[in-house]
Amino acid sequence: MQWHEKTFQKLTRDELWEIYNARTKTFVVEQKRPYQEVDKVDKKALHIWAEEDGHLLAYARIFYDTDKTTFGRVLTTKEARGKGLGKQLVQKILEEIDEHFDHNHTIEIDAQEDKELFYEKFGFHPVGSVYTFHQTPHIKMILNQ
Repeated sequence: MQWHEKTFQKLTRDELWEIYNARTKTFVVEQKRPYQEVDKVDKKALHIWAEEDGHLLAYARIFYDTDKTTFGRVLTTKEARGKGLGKQLVQKILEEIDEHFDHNHTIEIDAQEDKELFYEKFGFHPVGSVYTFHQTPHIKMILNQ
């Protein structure tokens, strides 16, 4: 297994296809959420993924603002679940963010509600109430570094 991180401009056609294919399978087909999965954020995000034999196993994208950082589209493919890749992926994300910002930087995510306990293991805490985003209950979570 190999980890990759690239800006949109550096992605190959095949890498981009694997990313969009995995995201659509996970967030639109599996979760039965009809929404515009590909968006303008992709062009300004840093894309992080694990692959094996040319197949994407885990993926997320990070994007930075001046006062906060966020990440999303966090997934492990159906075939790769239960192997700890989600945990490895979040650790990779946090390492990448740590390399670019001081320890006073805030990381803010919109987590699917059923993933709240998963993110709490990394030090995130919920802020506010549950809300619906793309037909799915989400909760805002913060990690102050």
